[in-house]
Amino acid sequence: MRAQRGYTLIEVLVAASIALVAGWLLVRLCHAAVFAAAHLDARSNARSAADRLHERLLSDAAAAWSVFVPAADALGASNADGHEIDFVSEDGAHNEFWWAYDFEASASRVTKYAYTPGSPPVAGDAYEGITGFSARTHPLTDLENAASDAYDPLFAGDALADADVPFDWGGLAVGGNHLVRVAIAAPGVERAVSLSSGTAPSHFSIVVDYTPPPPAAERPLCVKNRRACRSGSSY
Repeated sequence: MRAQRGYTLIEVLVAASIALVAGWLLVRLCHAAVFAAAHLDARSNARSAADRLHERLLSDAAAAWSVFVPAADALGASNADGHEIDFVSEDGAHNEFWWAYDFEASASRVTKYAYTPGSPPVAGDAYEGITGFSARTHPLTDLENAASDAYDPLFAGDALADADVPFDWGGLAVGGNHLVRVAIAAPGVERAVSLSSGTAPSHFSIVVDYTPPPPAAERPLCVKNRRACRSGSSY
């Protein structure tokens, strides 16, 4: 019988090297697939958060008496960069309701706070994955100013007038027809929305000329007993 030939050390090392390289490539492919899935999921969640935040801001503005950018945020820090937008409203008994949306850049998060001026805020809903958030107040006349980022061609050439309403809030906020433009950013999302309070006169009417009434001689003549009538004759 012939003696069976075994593997040489070189052959074993070559096979082990091939297996190691193949395993490393497989791990890399799995890691890339997991990373891509996680990135896509985070992007989808961030887009959803931006959508919800956008809708919430519009809804809150419609119910607010004032939409404003305070000098200091609800936590007491400077709001010179406009990282927070605030709202205030009252009910029929003149109870005040104050709330804010505050952006924390380091955490990529916008948090909603309920507060009373001079008291600690209470955190509520959080919107994760927001990478940019800034609010800036504009007078209504910026709508017709082509140099403003609030410019709207619809109002070009119009004669708009700014109007503030000083509610009894100690000068912390005012109502009126000013606008607050909010820029929102998230992975793959960049949006801007202009907000005005629900008490702002933001609607307009179109007055048209109607056909003038016919001369008296052509007006319908009606007989008694509520019978139908035609123009110029009765029956």
